[in-house]
Amino acid sequence: MTKKNFAAGMTKTGVLNNMGGEKLKEMQAKTEYNFQYIPKEKIISNPKNEKYSQDGIDALMESILINGLRHNLSVIYDADNDNYRLVSGERRYHAICKMTDKEYNTLFPTGIPCKIEKSNISEIDEEIMLISANHDVRETSMEVKRWEVSRLKELYEAKKLKGEIKNINAEIAKQLNISERQARKYTTAEKLIPELSELLNANGIDLNQADKFGRLDEDAQKSILEILKKNGNIDNAEYQSIKKISEERSEEAKKYKKELEEAANQIKVQEKTVKHLEERIQQLEKNPLPTKTKEDLEDEIKYITEAKNKAEREKAKLETNIEKMKQQQKEKEQRQTQISDAELKRINSIAKAEQALAMLETNFDILKNNKNVIKTDYDVKVRLEILKNRMDDLLSNI
Repeated sequence: MTKKNFAAGMTKTGVLNNMGGEKLKEMQAKTEYNFQYIPKEKIISNPKNEKYSQDGIDALMESILINGLRHNLSVIYDADNDNYRLVSGERRYHAICKMTDKEYNTLFPTGIPCKIEKSNISEIDEEIMLISANHDVRETSMEVKRWEVSRLKELYEAKKLKGEIKNINAEIAKQLNISERQARKYTTAEKLIPELSELLNANGIDLNQADKFGRLDEDAQKSILEILKKNGNIDNAEYQSIKKISEERSEEAKKYKKELEEAANQIKVQEKTVKHLEERIQQLEKNPLPTKTKEDLEDEIKYITEAKNKAEREKAKLETNIEKMKQQQKEKEQRQTQISDAELKRINSIAKAEQALAMLETNFDILKNNKNVIKTDYDVKVRLEILKNRMDDLLSNI
């Protein structure tokens, strides 16, 4: 007797008819992906989807009526309320709900096709799933993409504290289908001043620029903003000049912070000294040592009192210095940081001078290291003329 094979979509006599094959595929889908048809009344919106735009619902409804539902909804079953909470498909759900009863019943006689996600996941994992699902099916703006990265970073930080993950950027990259490097760029962009942040959202600067600008201090970013306002762009030489100034300020800030910490530590030491001396004075006054005369005791109290007063003066001096440093820093932060035309001209001059110096050094190296190429007096004269022009460029920008 011949052994017969029965594979998916096959019968004794051959291929299933189209209706039977589709039915079998549907049954397989239900088994493999936990796929169900759910009445719209049993589905509820997810508040976490509010961050995503719900525009174009009418147009989407017309598209579903004409072309059908191209992507299933994704939901989580809520046993407490006996309903299904949306993970992905908020706009599709609202579009379906706008249909007339006749349209809905014709298109979805047994309910809306949904993939049922696992219901035993944590709130954090549910929100991660929601962000990932929305990212996969939507063409989002830069602002929303930045929010997705920022929110995922917060969620994964919580998971990292629990020891559930190690590399936050790797997890973000996996959920949003981007590289770890790109995930880090989005994170750095969160350090932009508000004006540059708005420019990024409006595509006035790109993510690579945002990554570079976000690494600089606030004053440097304001300088960049002014150049962008005046010129519409910023070239690399200007950026490098501002970056150099920013790094110098950063070193100054570190030095200030260290001095502040040292002064604060000295105050703590002096406070302990004052407290110890006060306790010693009280001890001598209450329980004089029998071996000491009254005069000896008075001298010791006087000495300790003077030491205490000195310590208090030192403490007060240190406190004054700290307040002075704080005030200086506050004034520096609050001062008008808008770049002046003179400052802009200075930055441009520095940038041009750096370029001229680089060109001068390059041409000098050519003259020095290529003697076999420069064979005639004319060749030498040409090269020297080039060097002279480069030197003139350099001097004119100093």
